[in-house]
Amino acid sequence: MAKGLVMNQKVLLGLALGVAVVLIVVAFSMSISPYISVSDLVKKKEAYGVQVVGKIVPNSTVITDNGVYFKLTDGKATVKVFCKHLPANYREGVQVVVVGDYYNGTLHATQVLFKCASKYTLFG
Repeated sequence: MAKGLVMNQKVLLGLALGVAVVLIVVAFSMSISPYISVSDLVKKKEAYGVQVVGKIVPNSTVITDNGVYFKLTDGKATVKVFCKHLPANYREGVQVVVVGDYYNGTLHATQVLFKCASKYTLFG
């Protein structure tokens, strides 16, 4: 009887661990947003938590009291981006990943990632 109880406990423990792993994988995959192009973004009315890949348009930066505006392009479409702070290594004409929310025709950046050497550096 004791062997049967121990075996049932092991089966239940294994089943519980399996369910936990599946739930973690599902939760993680739901929290990751894939990179999208500027062209795909502007087709949407709204998008939240997106990661948009594009190039900062030269001579498009406008600094205001509220933050910084610049344009992001993929060569096919362009979108206006608002960022509260100008990153220290900010440069026009370079490829970046902008993470944020898109509404009212503007991508409101929560993070701007610049490729630096062999890695992306985070500013936001």
